[in-house]
Amino acid sequence: MTKKEKEILEIIRANPTVEQSEIADALNISRSTVAVHISSLQRQGFLLGKGYIVNDEDYIVGIGACNIDIYGTSDVKIRTHYDHPGKIVSNIGGVMHNIIRNYTKLSGKAKLITAYGDDGFGRIIADRLRSENIDMNDSLMVKDCSSGVFMQVQDENNDMYLAICDMTVISHLTPEYIEEKKNVITRSRLVVLDPSLPLETIEKIIEICRDKVEIYVDPISENYAHKIKPYLSDLSFIKPNLTELSALSGMKIDTEEHIKEACRKVLETGLKSILVSRGKDGVIYMDNDVCIARSLPEEKHPVNMSGAGDGLMAAFIYGQVSGESMERSIDLGLASGIAAIRSKETINDDLSVELLDKILKEKRK
Repeated sequence: MTKKEKEILEIIRANPTVEQSEIADALNISRSTVAVHISSLQRQGFLLGKGYIVNDEDYIVGIGACNIDIYGTSDVKIRTHYDHPGKIVSNIGGVMHNIIRNYTKLSGKAKLITAYGDDGFGRIIADRLRSENIDMNDSLMVKDCSSGVFMQVQDENNDMYLAICDMTVISHLTPEYIEEKKNVITRSRLVVLDPSLPLETIEKIIEICRDKVEIYVDPISENYAHKIKPYLSDLSFIKPNLTELSALSGMKIDTEEHIKEACRKVLETGLKSILVSRGKDGVIYMDNDVCIARSLPEEKHPVNMSGAGDGLMAAFIYGQVSGESMERSIDLGLASGIAAIRSKETINDDLSVELLDKILKEKRK
C-alpha cells in the first residue's frame, strides 16, 4: 500500500459511502487517480466489493510486553551514593511494541495483546499505541499494578552502568486470558510471539496456533533463545543474531559456513525457516529448500544503532504478508534496518515502503 492509498483507505474507513470526487477534492488529486488507487486497494484485498467495505480481517497479532523505557545519562563519572547531574529521557519500548509499530507504519494492520497497569505510564502506552493505528482492544489493563518499566543508568560515555527491569505486569497474560482471545488469534495472518512471556502462556499460544496460524519469533537475547529452543518444532520462523543462533544450535560460530551449518541443525528440529541477522554483513535466510545471503553497503554515519533488528523483523513480515518474494521481503527488512539507524529515535517516524525503496535504490547505485 502506497502512502496515497493509505490516505484514501483512511477516508473510506471514516465514511464508507464517500464519493470518489470527494476523495479527490480532499487529497487535491484527480478523480481518475482516485479510481486507480481504489482499484489497487481492491486487488490487494484492503477493500471488498464495490461498496468500499474495508477488510478488517487482514491483520497480524503481536503477543508480548510493551513498556516504558527510561534512560538516565550522567554528565560526570558514576559514583556510589551520589546525586549525579545528567539527562533523562523516556519513551515507549519493548521489542514487541517496536515490531508492531514498524509494521503498522508500513501500512500493515496489527493487533497487540499486551498487559499494562492502571497508572500514568499505562495510559501513555494505551493512548500512544491507539494513535498509531495499533489495535489495543484485546490488551489487558491490570488494576492495582504498575506498567512495565525498563530503567537504565548510563555513564558519562553513554555505556550502561546498571539497569532495572520490572515486567511483573506481563505475568497477567495467563493461559486463561490467552484462551479468551483464541478467535482473535486464529483469524490472524500470523502471530509474533514474545519469548519473555511466562512459559505456560507460550505453551498455550502454541497450542492455539498449531496447524492454524504461523508463529514468528525474535529470540531477543541469548537467555530467551535457550528458553524458546524446546519449542522450535512448533514455530514457522525465527530471527536470531549470531549469539542467539549459537544458543539455538549449541554450536560455536566463527565463519559463514558455521552459520549455514548451525541453521541446518536448527531446521532439523522442525522449524520451517530462519533469518540470521549479521549486522553490517547482512543476513542469511534458510529453509529446507533454499539458502539466501543478502546484504547492503554498510551505513557510513549511523545515528542510532538501536532498533535495526526490530525494523528488519517488521519489514520482513510485511513483505511476507503482502505476498512479496523471499528476496524482496529480505531486501525490505535490510532497508528498514538502515532506516532505523538513520533515525534519532528507535523507530523512524518517516518509515514507509516508499522510503525503503528509496534506500534500496540509493544503496545499489
